[in-house]
Amino acid sequence: MKFLYGDSTQFHMQIDFLRLLNNFVDTGVKTIRFENAVLDLKETIADRMSHNNSVIDEMDTFLLTVENAIEVAVAGSKEQETIVKYADKTKEFLKKCIEDGKTKFSDEISGEIAQFEKKIEEADEENRKILESFFIYDPIPVTGKKYTLRANEKGYSGKVRINCEGGISCLFDLASNESPFWKGHVRAHDFVKGIEIPVMMKKQLFKNKLVPDVVGIDDFLLWDVILSDKELEIVFRKRADIKTEQFRLKMILKEEFSVEVSYAEENGVEKSINAVPELKNELNMLRLQELGEKISEKTNELYPKKQKLETILLEEKDVFEERLVFELMRKVAGIFAPVVAGIKKHSPSGEELSLKSEDEHGTRHEIYLKKSEIREKLDAIGEKGGKLLAALDIII
Repeated sequence: MKFLYGDSTQFHMQIDFLRLLNNFVDTGVKTIRFENAVLDLKETIADRMSHNNSVIDEMDTFLLTVENAIEVAVAGSKEQETIVKYADKTKEFLKKCIEDGKTKFSDEISGEIAQFEKKIEEADEENRKILESFFIYDPIPVTGKKYTLRANEKGYSGKVRINCEGGISCLFDLASNESPFWKGHVRAHDFVKGIEIPVMMKKQLFKNKLVPDVVGIDDFLLWDVILSDKELEIVFRKRADIKTEQFRLKMILKEEFSVEVSYAEENGVEKSINAVPELKNELNMLRLQELGEKISEKTNELYPKKQKLETILLEEKDVFEERLVFELMRKVAGIFAPVVAGIKKHSPSGEELSLKSEDEHGTRHEIYLKKSEIREKLDAIGEKGGKLLAALDIII
């Protein structure tokens, strides 16, 4: 299947962009509504807290006013010696009543706020799911990925951070256990067999000459993986024990391959292999490069296994915590705008956006999306909808 502009000229994006655009509009309306509800709840919470503080202050003022009035009354009494005992008891009684009242009132307000906060959590979770269903299919151009994998009791837990245009980043969990290769623990020999790394210089038997002491890592457990484009950091452990013998390799997987190797004995501190020229010269760079490339390849195969959206960042700010959902949607609209402009330019009718799909037999089908339909949907979120329409540059 290939896609053409509405005037049958070549469309540079070979996807049904109008379907994506319609999905974006639907997603934007839903997610902004939830954010608006959260902002209203936040404002309500602030109002209730302010009301609580105001009432507490008023009750304190009332108590102070009554106590002062009692003091004045006692001072003017002809029977001060007798009346003062009752005055003190009255003040104690009033103080207890006021304190009990403040506690009861604050507890009631706290209960209301707890309910509002629960609604906020529920709205945030719904919003996360909505944005997950949109961003999991990479709707905007991806500029880079960073994987992190760590061994656990049965296999590996992992995440992938997807950096996109516009300063947008999505952090997804990886269902690594759904991959046959990553389902259980893997070891060095599952990638490349026969890797040996020099760890120290030792005296040769019956000779004074120092020679490299090498360790084979075939059976070492792959413990940590951090892969960011062409930069790879991996840790191999002899056993699933933090105090065990281990290697850490930091690789640059480019044409000019480089690797930094560190080694730690059991209960030992990591020491750089590269810092010792005799050891560095013994590193088999070709085999290590092959190892790094195989691990990188297998790690990248996990990309389709991304599942739960953990969070979205906009210019490194958490969209959920900072309440930036609308700004996120406006940023995406700005990324889509040039594509929309191209479609408008090649659409025969000014009332709608149009593309054509063409199957393997050359049969073409028209794809339409009315501008009025987009506007009608965005009108449901008022001023923010108008701003999204403007960001898309769809003039009706």
